[in-house]
Amino acid sequence: MLGPINLAINAGETLFIIGKNGCGKTTLIKLLVGLYTPQQGQIFCDGRLVQPRELDVYRQLFSVIFFDYYLFDNLIAANSASLPCVEDYLNRLEITQRVRIQNGVFSTIDLSTGQRKRLALIHVFLEDRPIIVLDEWAADQDPALRRVFYEELLPSMKRAGKTLIVISHDEAYFHVADRVIEMDAGQIVKDPSSFGALMHPSSPPGGDTEVKEVGGSSVLDG
Repeated sequence: MLGPINLAINAGETLFIIGKNGCGKTTLIKLLVGLYTPQQGQIFCDGRLVQPRELDVYRQLFSVIFFDYYLFDNLIAANSASLPCVEDYLNRLEITQRVRIQNGVFSTIDLSTGQRKRLALIHVFLEDRPIIVLDEWAADQDPALRRVFYEELLPSMKRAGKTLIVISHDEAYFHVADRVIEMDAGQIVKDPSSFGALMHPSSPPGGDTEVKEVGGSSVLDG
């Protein structure tokens, strides 16, 4: 069971969500991104209640890699202009020895779990959505790539104006976050902010957006 929860997220913030396995972290982000409907409370976007008919548009604000994800081999933004960018990502993620781009698709996705997650992250880069949600992305990476993720890739996405919501167990890198909240038994038990501020990702569909969780539900205002 999740809630009651009160949470607000700042535009451009890097927010880490921590807690023991089974404490509700993944359930919380599935509620935030609109995959679950709150049984109590509401979701607001740009100051308006998100209606069921608006959920498809709302979900387009988010790029998400869940712990249990599905990887497509085709590139979402595959075109000649994007290929140099993709090659750079492959280099930064240290996977060029295993994967190439051929006719707009990855040459293979028959890879280890950690390597497949690297390709999934490239999809996130190319989607270019204002809010990025990563569920224990670094858990299957080696120490060197884990450092690249926390100390290079996340700061780079933040500089690009992205709002980052990251589920993490890597205490050594908690300093990378602007804020770390801890969950236990479906509730937030530690949050440096008393209620949080507003989240206004840059140029989302229909204007600025604010996400809050109130009374066990998700709220998006803006």
